[in-house]
Amino acid sequence: MKNNIILISTLLVLSQFIWAQTNSDDLGVQEVQITDYFIPQIPLSSKIESIPMLKDTIKTSHNVSFQPHNKQFQSKLKLNPIKAAKIKGQQIPKIYRTYVYGGVGNMSMPTSRIYYNSDRDKSVIYALELGYVESYAKIKSRFDELQKVSAAFRKTDASIFAKTNLDFGVLSAQVQRQGRQHQAYGYNPIQYEINDEWTNQYWGYSSLSFTLESKQSSNSFPGYVTKFLMSDLNEYTENRIAWSLELDKRHAENDLSLDVGLDYYINNLSTKYQFVDSLKKELIFTVKPSVEKEVKGGTLSLGFELQSEDKRNSSDIKVHLFPDIHYGYVISKDYIYAKSGLRGGLQKNSYWSFSKSNPFILNALAYDGAGLNLQNTKTLYDLYVAISTYLGYELYFDAECSYSRVHEMPFFELDYQSTYANKFRVVYDNASHFSTSAVIDWKPNEKSIINLSVDYHNYQTDSIQSFSYKPTLMTKLKANFNLGDKILPQIQFFTAFNRSITASESSTPGLKDIIDFNLSLEYKYNPNISAYFKGYNMIGGYQIWENYPVLGPQVFFGLSFRL
Repeated sequence: MKNNIILISTLLVLSQFIWAQTNSDDLGVQEVQITDYFIPQIPLSSKIESIPMLKDTIKTSHNVSFQPHNKQFQSKLKLNPIKAAKIKGQQIPKIYRTYVYGGVGNMSMPTSRIYYNSDRDKSVIYALELGYVESYAKIKSRFDELQKVSAAFRKTDASIFAKTNLDFGVLSAQVQRQGRQHQAYGYNPIQYEINDEWTNQYWGYSSLSFTLESKQSSNSFPGYVTKFLMSDLNEYTENRIAWSLELDKRHAENDLSLDVGLDYYINNLSTKYQFVDSLKKELIFTVKPSVEKEVKGGTLSLGFELQSEDKRNSSDIKVHLFPDIHYGYVISKDYIYAKSGLRGGLQKNSYWSFSKSNPFILNALAYDGAGLNLQNTKTLYDLYVAISTYLGYELYFDAECSYSRVHEMPFFELDYQSTYANKFRVVYDNASHFSTSAVIDWKPNEKSIINLSVDYHNYQTDSIQSFSYKPTLMTKLKANFNLGDKILPQIQFFTAFNRSITASESSTPGLKDIIDFNLSLEYKYNPNISAYFKGYNMIGGYQIWENYPVLGPQVFFGLSFRL
């Protein structure tokens, strides 16, 4: 009975629970009172073993060791070794601010030159140079050796230079004046009875220039050199205004550079003479970019030169593109350096540039029977290979071989239509030019230097069948010695062979080969006073220009003072 009561009670409770779960419409309100927060706790972990043990049939060891690898790093930079410097127990040489030089000779009297420079420890330095040479020499006529003609000349030079160090660069300025006056003595005195004033030639060249050069370039700014130049020849005969800018910067592994130039020629501003009309104005603009980088152990430079010529006005503009590519490589650790490339460029020709090589050319002004024909020379391409090496025993060797194609190459030719048939005109022709040059420098001891140079040239012209004044082979040997810091002798031996090229019958003069030498001797009485002896063209007997025998031999004695 008791068991039945418990069973019935249990069923009633279960039925109430089931009814409550199924009837979810009214749950009613229930209140729950929380007596404490529930905070779970995690027991601390415990290690099974302090050191893990690997149970395997094969036991491995992971011991690692390091050691240097004895191998020399092969640097691509090859330097020429130099001897160790020796410190001598003597007083440091004094820097003299003033140098005065003068003397007389059989064909030059007087001769003088003065140099002056400020102290070098100042923020602004300046210098002055003055020179004067005059000669009253006479020489036997090419047409009548019993009669002498005047070969007098006079040279004057004056230059002032100043430089200052600024925060953003180094600024320098220079004012220069050069004067030349000489006799065109290559006339026939039998045919012309003239006064020396009629054959007198003069030119004066004045220039003013400013140069600004950056200091050591940084990573953010490129290095630069910019120059501004103004020049005048013969008082408004040839005038030039020029500006140039050179930029260079290191970017990653490349060296970048950019050259920009502007040359403006304004000729014949004076109304005294009539200038050739086509040459009154000329504008030359130049752009030359290049990039240099290391390739295959050598240095490769790629670039070009773009130039435009504008004569008189924009209707006559010519644009030229010239290559500028070269590659240099160090062949061996004994310093054998080879270089090859392709280059070209435009050469501006003027009365000023021609008169420095041939003082007896026609003037650009039309008053001497004819006027000088001026054209610019263009080297379309010049393929060259060069090598430099150290041969040991203080012996150095440099050589270069090139082949070029040149348009408007200048050649000098005697103009018989000039007033006294003694002036040279310039003729132009396209030519192929092959040349080879070599130089050997030898320093047998600390006080002796010997230099030997050899040049070979071959010209293949398109139209001209004969020409002169471009020797096929030229050599020059120069030796300097120092005997006890008291006697300083110097000798210079020079030659020029095959100076006349004739492919057919023509009037090209048969010029003799040149074999001659110069010598000089300086004796230092003390560090302040020196005596000089100089001799020029000691053999003589030849003509540099047709009908112009060379002035020689010429002997000169002089003194110099350092203050």
